[in-house]
Amino acid sequence: MTKISTNDRGEDAAFFLYLVPVIASVIYGVYEWYHFGPKSYSMPGLAYVVVSKDPYLFLGSLAAVCLGFILELRGAPIAGRANIVSANASRMQFLAIAVLIISFAAGISAGSYSVANGVSNFLSGRYSLIFAFFLIGFSILLSPKQILGNAKIAVAPEFIGLLLMAVSPFVYYGATRLKLPFSLAATAGIIVLILGVAILIGGPRLMKKAKPPERAVVAQKSAP
Repeated sequence: MTKISTNDRGEDAAFFLYLVPVIASVIYGVYEWYHFGPKSYSMPGLAYVVVSKDPYLFLGSLAAVCLGFILELRGAPIAGRANIVSANASRMQFLAIAVLIISFAAGISAGSYSVANGVSNFLSGRYSLIFAFFLIGFSILLSPKQILGNAKIAVAPEFIGLLLMAVSPFVYYGATRLKLPFSLAATAGIIVLILGVAILIGGPRLMKKAKPPERAVVAQKSAP
């Protein structure tokens, strides 16, 4: 019973610590919004810059996630720690996606609800992007088999999909640095993002191959 209660406490602590980056960012953002523009219907640009580039929020979020992972791992029995690592790897990936969505939504609000200005703000908020990509990279290091499996081609699309999703903002940024029109730069980034999502979701199904009927017949004939 002691091990079970310790495990439960570790899971509860990890759950709340994983929520710290999201809750802290939202509360901090609302505070700065009220501070710079209490009557504004859109988030002030300066408020977005302050929150998205705050190193203490970035470091505190990383510390909370790492502490949550350690507490849950230490509270779990040795035999079940492999499953705990895999579960936390998935949790980090979901958290990374949530952070990117919240940051992008806040960027659009700070850009007076203009998608063009929102994308520019989103890319300028470096700590939110670094935090999300750190979580994705760390989750892959924690549980590489979850993404790469046993180096089988059937699971390779999952890794390619995540990679394309992570690269999509940089595609847009690179296109803007080449002084391409916004429509082309945004379209390129969105296409890469959509391809990543499509490959991540549907890639493993497409890569599965049915057993050729000829081989099946030969196998039946050779059987005693």
